[in-house]
Amino acid sequence: MATLDTHRAVTKLQDAVAPEPLAVAMVDVMEDASSRLVGRDYLRAELQKALAIQSGVMLGLMVAIAGVAITIAELI
Repeated sequence: MATLDTHRAVTKLQDAVAPEPLAVAMVDVMEDASSRLVGRDYLRAELQKALAIQSGVMLGLMVAIAGVAITIAELI
């Protein structure tokens, strides 16, 4: 995940004539916002977990349905 060089960001804002308190506040807001972002690897891992769970549930349902079908066939 990319990190924010806060000192460099504040310096660049000050070089663009932003007063220091404004520059610091803007960098704090950017840092807060970026801390809530997730990366592609995290999303990929979560998707793989969800798909594994879904596959297990589907397999379990298929086995249960097959069991019911066999039971019904034996009763007929």
